[in-house]
Amino acid sequence: MFLEKITLHNFRNYPSIQIEPDRHFNYIYGSNGAGKTNFLEAIFFLVNLQSVRRVARVKLRSFGEQDMYIKGEFRKGEGNNKVILEAAISGSERSYKFNGKKELDLLPYLDQVHAVVFYPESVQLIKGSPTLRRMVFDRAIASEERAHLSDLREYGRLLIERNGILKQRGDSDMIKVWGKRLLRIAPRIIIRRHLYLRNLRQLLLDLEIKLETKKEFEVTYRSGHNRSAGEDWSDRLGDGDQGELEMRALGFLEENLKAVEGNEILRGRTLWGPHLDDFEFKMKSRNAKETASQGEQRLLTILLAVGASESYKQQKGEAPIILLDDLSSELDEERRRKIIDYLKYIKAQVFITSTEKPGPEEIKHQGQHFFIKNGVVVK
Repeated sequence: MFLEKITLHNFRNYPSIQIEPDRHFNYIYGSNGAGKTNFLEAIFFLVNLQSVRRVARVKLRSFGEQDMYIKGEFRKGEGNNKVILEAAISGSERSYKFNGKKELDLLPYLDQVHAVVFYPESVQLIKGSPTLRRMVFDRAIASEERAHLSDLREYGRLLIERNGILKQRGDSDMIKVWGKRLLRIAPRIIIRRHLYLRNLRQLLLDLEIKLETKKEFEVTYRSGHNRSAGEDWSDRLGDGDQGELEMRALGFLEENLKAVEGNEILRGRTLWGPHLDDFEFKMKSRNAKETASQGEQRLLTILLAVGASESYKQQKGEAPIILLDDLSSELDEERRRKIIDYLKYIKAQVFITSTEKPGPEEIKHQGQHFFIKNGVVVK
């Protein structure tokens, strides 16, 4: 999948632009504040309907403007399979179209194109809250298996209902009914996370070998129940097919439910389930949040983005669009070259921003070079 043409109107600091990117390599440069990151954010928002910087949609509009519009024309593979996505905001109204048809159910829209992003603030994935980590990994999983998003939405709806009953100290039978409904969905969410991470670990290992990082990065998936005991889902679940793993997860969740039954009404919320789980990053078997330097944490998030791209390609047969913001400030030239070569190898369409003019490495990859100044793009 690659982006053939993008049109922006009143998005961030872009009053109106239209560009046709290269099929493979796009290098976007300009001074700080010129709008480089905004351009990547436009692509990410169009595909995910979320801001990469987690701001409200209305704040994506140019200052003082009521209307905002983005249109992207994408092509799948080498044939004529074209996808057109449109996102518009007018006042308080939002409108999203897939191939000219307005979408009320956004699942088909979100299933069309996938983009993986790295930007300097990505280190919050390591340093920030479990909620952010769950969101990032769940988004990656849903891009490969859309049923994951449906299950997350249904799980969230049921969780709100059950928590409402617990807060009101409601009937114990009703609490059990809603608990059983959660138990029908929770094992699927956990096992998808477990299987995704199992594959991602191997990809990270392969990348470290190719890039010669020697950092021994690792990611583990931990149960939020009784977190002080350090329960690792991978250790608890072991091997088996998806059905077997789901049954094991169900058994553990039922044990967790029984263990907290008395406390749930007192605390007014559900104290077990995948909404409490977390992902932990390690470097040389130690917690990366505490021991890794800022540069090492940024390197890890870059590897995670590249690894997620490879995982997506394995599942979907095509690479996602890859957005790398300010890569030159995060990596030395040799490692940057190896990452770009790797992305070229998997045939991904790549957008890289920098404050520096294209150097020998970027010129070698040809493609398109865009200079941005105050919301104006010059090829």
